[in-house]
Amino acid sequence: MKYGLFLLTALAFSIPVAAGPLTFNEAKVRADSSESALSSSDIQKLVNAQGELASRAFPVCVQRTSSNPTDFIVVVQIDIRGSVVYSWREGESRFAQCFQEIMEKSFSYRPQAEPFFTAFEYTNTH
Repeated sequence: MKYGLFLLTALAFSIPVAAGPLTFNEAKVRADSSESALSSSDIQKLVNAQGELASRAFPVCVQRTSSNPTDFIVVVQIDIRGSVVYSWREGESRFAQCFQEIMEKSFSYRPQAEPFFTAFEYTNTH
């Protein structure tokens, strides 16, 4: 029994503990860093992917929420396959929540390296 307890204790202390999820601000800093490291052709691909996402998500979210968009930022972490693995949002409107849900499910961009973070920022100028 002592051996089993020793083994469990040894395993418990040898297994690395994963850090908790990033805060929104930490994720945003990583997005800014990831985006600034892109080549000009990769920046264009990312901007095109964000534009395609916005053109699909905005009409859906306006219809779903019966509201116009207000200022928000959605940050996503994307793996090498292009799948969103985590997201953060600044802005609590139903529209922002809707946009985040759509971005999590349908954003399409394949980064050259991971982890890759990107941010979609919307500011209502009216």
